[in-house]
Amino acid sequence: MIRLYVNFPLNNAKEAALEEAQSHYLQKVMRLRVGDRVLLFNGKEGEWLVEIREFEKKQTYLEIISQTAVQPSELDLWMLFSPLKPKRQEFLVEKATELGATCLLPVQCERTSIPRINLEKMSFHSREAAEQCGRLTLPEVRYLAPLREVLKEWPEERQLLFGDETLTAPSLNEISLDKSKKYAFLVGPEGGFSQQELSLLRALPGGQGVTLNPHILRAETAAIVGLSYLRLCL
Repeated sequence: MIRLYVNFPLNNAKEAALEEAQSHYLQKVMRLRVGDRVLLFNGKEGEWLVEIREFEKKQTYLEIISQTAVQPSELDLWMLFSPLKPKRQEFLVEKATELGATCLLPVQCERTSIPRINLEKMSFHSREAAEQCGRLTLPEVRYLAPLREVLKEWPEERQLLFGDETLTAPSLNEISLDKSKKYAFLVGPEGGFSQQELSLLRALPGGQGVTLNPHILRAETAAIVGLSYLRLCL
């Protein structure tokens, strides 16, 4: 069944109207008809079954039927990454969303080759992934920020694991994880972290480099490995 993220209240509501883009998707792309049903979620009130009551050119009117899932608690897990080429970054954002990352934070490193990101596209791909995978929340999508500035303001209560391309750090499965703490995972740019960046990361309280594989992984692969391990172990 089609799932859509919406930004209006669902609990205690009897009817709702979809925005133009979502109306176009249901009418012109999916070819739904009056009486068909879809699922809605807003990241706060679980998932709800609704029925299409009326189509207009730019709006779709719905009747809210019943709640199908309550809002779950989530593991607070951040994903940090150096900007990638569009298709690769789209893949990373999609998989990080599927794996439950609660914050997507792009960072500018010394060897980052992509100077900017399209926040609107990142948010779109993240929302689309959440709709398709059954997730009931969207990750927070942040603006690109210099890695040095991010580390200066790093929250003390959050542990930061980062992929160490020197392959000298302990393997990921050798790291002792504390389930009472919050975690983040960082993958660097294609050229790897500079020596100065590695020094800053290793000096960070709670910072820990990890070796993910005997081979150097691409950023999107490293992100999947790191997030998957944290999801399984925390």
